Amino acid sequence: MDIRIIGLGTANAPLRVTQKEVYETYIRLLSLSSQSRDLLEQVLIQNDSIAYRHMAMESLEECVLENSQDQLIARYKRYAVPISAEAARKAIEQAGLSPDQIDAIVVNTCTGYLCPGLSSYVAEELGLRKDVHPFDFQGMGCGGALPGLETAYYYLHAHPGHNVLTMAVEMCTATIFFNEEPGVLISNCIFGDGAAATVLTNRPGNDGLRVVGFTSGLYPEYRNYLYYTTEDSKLKNVLSPRVPNIGAKCGKEVIDHLLEPHGLGYNDISHWVVHPGGQKIIDAFQRALKLPDETMAPSRAVLLNFGNISSASVLFVLEETLRNHNVQQGDRILLCSFGAGFTAFAGLLESL
Repeated sequence: MDIRIIGLGTANAPLRVTQKEVYETYIRLLSLSSQSRDLLEQVLIQNDSIAYRHMAMESLEECVLENSQDQLIARYKRYAVPISAEAARKAIEQAGLSPDQIDAIVVNTCTGYLCPGLSSYVAEELGLRKDVHPFDFQGMGCGGALPGLETAYYYLHAHPGHNVLTMAVEMCTATIFFNEEPGVLISNCIFGDGAAATVLTNRPGNDGLRVVGFTSGLYPEYRNYLYYTTEDSKLKNVLSPRVPNIGAKCGKEVIDHLLEPHGLGYNDISHWVVHPGGQKIIDAFQRALKLPDETMAPSRAVLLNFGNISSASVLFVLEETLRNHNVQQGDRILLCSFGAGFTAFAGLLESL
C-alpha cells in the first residue's frame, strides 16, 4: 500500500520582529547584568543566522510584561487555534480535499497544555466530521512532527481509503521565561511561533511524496541536557551547550538505521530536511554526516526567516525544499528532527 503526503501548509504568528528589535526591547525592559547584556548582543546582534521571528502576541513588550502562567496559557490558546487552522486549510486545499474528507487528525505540541487537546479546537474550527479520529501528542519537543507523520502512516495501513491531517503546532513564546542563566537567555533569542500541517492518504494516485519509512531513537542518558522544567509555576527551557553535538550524534544514528535496510547511503539522498534548531546544531549535523554546504541550505533559510519553531520547523524546511530547491521525480528526501528527551527521528520520502 502506497502512502503519500499530498498536502503541506504552514502559518505563522502575526507579529514579525527582527532580532535587533528583540534586543532593544530586552535591554529596555529587563534588569540585566553586563555579562547578560553582552550575551544578548552576541546572539541577537552579532550572529546573523536568524534575521526574523514570528511571535504570538500583539507587541514585543508583551513577552516581558505579560508572562504569568495564566497569561501564557491564554495566549497559547488564543493564537494556536487560528494559526493551526490556517496551516491546515492550506494543506487540505493543496491536497484537493475538503475538511469533511479528513478521517483522522494528529496534533503535536509541547508549548501549551490544553485538555481536551488542541485537536478538539482545530477540528471545530475546520468543521471536521464528528467521527474523525483524534490523536494528541504532548511533550515531544522539537522532534515531534515526525512521530506525528509516523502515526498517520501506521493509521493509514489499518484504514484503506482514508486521509489524515497531521499538525505540528508551537507557540514557543507561550513558554517564555526570564532569568540570567545563559541557556534561558539563548532560548529567548532563537525560538519563534508557527504551525505546519500535512495531509497523508492511501487513496490511489501518483502525485505527492511517497512515504518510505521511519526510524526513531530514545536516549534518556542525555535527558538532562534538553528539557522543560518548572520554576515559579512556569515552564523553563533547559538548554545545554552540548545539545548541538548530541543532536548530531543521535540524528546520524537514526538516519543510518533508516537507510541501511534499504541499501542506501548518504549519496543516494537528493535533499536533506534537517531540524534548524540553531546555527550550531546545523553546523554540527553537517560535520557529523560530512555533507556539502548546499545540503543544509533549506534548513539555514528557515532558521534565517523564522528562527527555531520547535517541532514545526522540520516541516517548514520540507516546504522550503519543495518550493525552492528543484525537487525532481524520483528524488529521495531525508527528514531528521531531534529534541527533548533526548529523542531523534528520521523519515524517508520519495518524490513522485
